[in-house]
Amino acid sequence: MGNKSEVVMTKKERIAKYGEVFTPKHIVNEMLDTLPLEMFYPEKTFLEPTCGEGVFVIEILKRKFANCKKRKDYTIALQSIYAMEIQADNVEKCIQNVIDLCGQYFKPNTAEVEIINDHIIQADSLKVLKMLNDGSLELKG
Repeated sequence: MGNKSEVVMTKKERIAKYGEVFTPKHIVNEMLDTLPLEMFYPEKTFLEPTCGEGVFVIEILKRKFANCKKRKDYTIALQSIYAMEIQADNVEKCIQNVIDLCGQYFKPNTAEVEIINDHIIQADSLKVLKMLNDGSLELKG
């Protein structure tokens, strides 16, 4: 926000311009409660295609972290979650929210912060899906 010409939009303006509406935390938890508990083992993979500020990501990680027995399990949990968001400011907020959450459980090292930054990206998930379907994009591994 260092740019003086940058305009800060209100929540209503963002809804009108981008259709941006965040799922409330209690609804996220109700949805996650429908999944089997083993889905939250550290190694289970999640993709959040429209992460916003990371409500789903945070609540999933809390459940994964609850299943961590060793320090390396936290790293595995971070490696197993991916998120995309079209709005750059939301990506930054989501990344910071994940780093802050980690700080409640462990001090994330440089490699873990890099994982977080690599796994939460600015992208149009609908375009990514289209590219995957038409073969113009392939996933590694």
